[in-house]
Amino acid sequence: METLAVQAAGQAAGSLVTPAVEGGKGIFNCLKLKYGYVKKIKENMAKLEKEELYLRNEDEDVKITLDRNKLTKEKTNRCETWLNEVDKMRQEIERLKVEYKNTSTYLCGLCPFPGLLKLGKRIVKKTAAVVELRNQLAQITKMHEKPPAPPIPVIEKHARKKSDVPSFDSCVETLVEWLEDEQLKRICIWGPPGVGKTTIMEILHNTVGASGKFDIIFWVTLTKEGGIRDIQDEIWKRLDTRVDCNYGANQRANMISKELKDKSYVLFLDLDDVFSEINLREAGIHDEHEHGKVVFACRYKNNNICGDTDEEMNVQRLSNEDAENFFWKVVGSHLKSNPDIKPVAKLIINECGGMPHMIKLIGNRLARVDDPAIWRDMLSQLRSPTMEPQEQLEEVYKAFKLVYERLSEEMKPCLLYWAVFPAGYEIFRDHIIDCWRAEQFLSSLRKLPRTRDRGHAILDEFVRKSLLEKGRKWGHFKMYEYFQRVALRIANLKENSHVFVTEDENIILEEWERARRVSLFRTCLSTLPRRPQCCGILTLLLQDSSLTEFPREFFGYMCGLQVLNLYQTRITALPSSICSLINLKGLFFNYCSQLVQLPSQIGDLQNLEILDIRHTGLYSLPIEIGQLANLKCLRVSFTEHVGNHNHVEEMKPMIPSNVIARLSKLEELSIGVSHSSSRYQNATEIAHEISELEELTTLYFFFPEMESFKAFIQNSKSWKGNDTPSAGNNFRSFSIVVGCQRNSSASEFRVFECSAEKHLRFSEGDGFPDSISQVLRQAKAFELIGHQTATSLSVFRSDYLQGLEACIIEECNEMESIIDRGSFQVNDSTGVEFECLKSLHIYNLPKLKDIWQGSIESKSLCGLTTLTLKGCHSIRMLFPHGMIIRLSQLQKLQVEDCCIMKEIIEDRNIVESHTLPKLKILQLRDLPELCFISHVSLQWPSLETILIKACMKMRNLPLTIKNASKLRIIQCTKDWWDQQDSNNTTKDDLRKFLSFI
Repeated sequence: METLAVQAAGQAAGSLVTPAVEGGKGIFNCLKLKYGYVKKIKENMAKLEKEELYLRNEDEDVKITLDRNKLTKEKTNRCETWLNEVDKMRQEIERLKVEYKNTSTYLCGLCPFPGLLKLGKRIVKKTAAVVELRNQLAQITKMHEKPPAPPIPVIEKHARKKSDVPSFDSCVETLVEWLEDEQLKRICIWGPPGVGKTTIMEILHNTVGASGKFDIIFWVTLTKEGGIRDIQDEIWKRLDTRVDCNYGANQRANMISKELKDKSYVLFLDLDDVFSEINLREAGIHDEHEHGKVVFACRYKNNNICGDTDEEMNVQRLSNEDAENFFWKVVGSHLKSNPDIKPVAKLIINECGGMPHMIKLIGNRLARVDDPAIWRDMLSQLRSPTMEPQEQLEEVYKAFKLVYERLSEEMKPCLLYWAVFPAGYEIFRDHIIDCWRAEQFLSSLRKLPRTRDRGHAILDEFVRKSLLEKGRKWGHFKMYEYFQRVALRIANLKENSHVFVTEDENIILEEWERARRVSLFRTCLSTLPRRPQCCGILTLLLQDSSLTEFPREFFGYMCGLQVLNLYQTRITALPSSICSLINLKGLFFNYCSQLVQLPSQIGDLQNLEILDIRHTGLYSLPIEIGQLANLKCLRVSFTEHVGNHNHVEEMKPMIPSNVIARLSKLEELSIGVSHSSSRYQNATEIAHEISELEELTTLYFFFPEMESFKAFIQNSKSWKGNDTPSAGNNFRSFSIVVGCQRNSSASEFRVFECSAEKHLRFSEGDGFPDSISQVLRQAKAFELIGHQTATSLSVFRSDYLQGLEACIIEECNEMESIIDRGSFQVNDSTGVEFECLKSLHIYNLPKLKDIWQGSIESKSLCGLTTLTLKGCHSIRMLFPHGMIIRLSQLQKLQVEDCCIMKEIIEDRNIVESHTLPKLKILQLRDLPELCFISHVSLQWPSLETILIKACMKMRNLPLTIKNASKLRIIQCTKDWWDQQDSNNTTKDDLRKFLSFI
């Protein structure tokens, strides 16, 4: 028993000792761990900084990927969250670093242990959090395809003003009423060619577009060869729907119908040259579309081109009264009092047959001519029979030929060159001038700037004489289709001037052999003849064709070729036989996205003057380009390729050394690059080579570093010219980007709408060196993006801003005023800023308090037509009294996302007649504190469109039907409208203009 007692006592003692030992061990390990946080704090901080570096690299890689793919893809919400978490993590680490740095001086025993313990523990935990955040990236989908952009509701056409032809007014008004009738789906406008059907439809198109009553409006012009596919193509383009073009017609029709099913739309169809039936259901246009309508123009009634119609309008030639009024409007009414001219004019008007195009063409020829003999001669020529076979619209032919024969010998071939292009095709101004020069129509002009200026003058003359008209896109021109056919007829009657224009891929060799100019626009070319015998060919246009390759010897017998245009073809390479083009002067590869290399034989084109290789698949310029001794114009652009190149290509510079420097005759140079390109490291070297060019008059270039830009301005032989005081005067045009190149929010900004093509963009600077001032003094358009210190533009002399026509200021965080005449003394200048300014766009200036501070000269802002203000959260009032009286030309005002904006117009001593007399469009969005546009009721003589969204504190529109007689639409939310305080009569009067959004 005693033994058992002893054993029991031992066991009991053991049971007490064991926990005590274990407890002791736990305490020891805990203390050891805590001591480790302190002892290894330096080592752990190094680990944290290492992991942070890895995280930073991951973050940069993600952002580069996002930037490279931003055109087609957008980041996911999870990716956005991850990037935000990375930013937050980096801020937290920075705070830890600061705390560690401040603590490290006490590590010799002077720092309290608990403080070090907490800091060491946070460093270890933060390291683990960084590792976890990095590991999350592998599980994240970074990007997905962008949804299609919402279509632009309407693309305005350059229609003649209704007042030019008074009888069109009632036609358009009737058509508008028909379109407002929900029961009418098909409307036909018919009549003979040349009577103005298309003009009426264009006016209607713009009128309906301005009303905002339809989601989207289409315009399609079909030629006699056109069909369903052309209608579908135009609808796809306007809807901006991403779809494989290889879908069959039925699949496309179903997809179009689905897209349009719930939309309100109008389809305008110009079918003047179409005689076969068009089944719109095959294009995807269904009567079952509740809100869809079709308006079409054709020559004859009851031809069933588009099936049954709900309403028809017969457009006759102008009445005698309208024809006479229109004629005198074009010629000049003062000549009507001349007794020798008036009777002749009456006969000439009769010869024009009531056709607006004829009247305008002949009228322009006689405008301001007071010699009766010239009028009698015009009548004789209009009445004289032509020697050519009679054709339809012979009067159009005679009128066109009459004006053509009065042109100078220099201008005649320029006009007939339009016959090379498809009927109705719009041509960009610079391209047609390039072609004229390459064909040596302007051979007396040695320098390109002089050629450009002369080309502008010729185009203007053609428009004035009604031989051409401005296209729908800015800077484009087109010829009235019947005139284009006449031009083709005249060209083909001339000896050695045969023009061959076709969309048929089956071309007999004889056509190649006798043609001087060949146009194969938009042809489905599967192949070309192996080696056509056509030494006499001067121009070959293959634009927009499906061509993918050339036969190896194709160019072998084209030694006379002067213009080769491969715009937007699918070719991947050029044959070596291109070396045979010894007289080639203009070569255009732009938008050949599959073209990945140029043959070495490109260097054999010793007479080449104009080379355009923008937007291709080329990874770098071949070194042989440097052999083109007579090259005067080089346009090239590069984008960053992703995954389609080998390591050798990756190492190549975009432009090899000494290529630009060897092109000593260059007068125009355009180099476009992606700002994120990793291969643009030799930009400084390229800039140095450009500065050695002595003949340069046009430059489009991106200077990523300020130093290279300064060096160019200081050393450029072409910029300095003859060391005159006004450096840069020798430049006809430039687009210079300095600093970080990125897209601006002002997508509507188009520098080429300025009178001179001179554009400066300065990004993310922190000062204004003299080199910037030098270029700004010459510029017509200026963008200041992300400047770090500028508080206003008054740091520049006022005469440096005097000639600007367009200006964008964005993300300049210290900017408080655009112009501040109070803080900056006006130095030796005129004292007038922005005298020529037409458009001003202000974006995301957080400290902006005023657009203009201080006195304002009478000429400042006198030409401003467009003003946009977005994301400026410190501005309370837009227009003080001194500024509003200067804005007599303002037509469009857009104010958006300004969180403390309270009023638009200061009403102190306001004079109604001085307040925005030409304002047409007023848009106010996301202005939560806005209470008033103005405290008093103003006159709005030109106001047509108002848009108000998220401005809930504004309860009173300062307008009525009487003071805004041209008002057409008020777009707003129903909630906002319901809370308006207007008296019942005013509110009821305005109700008819409402369109809720």
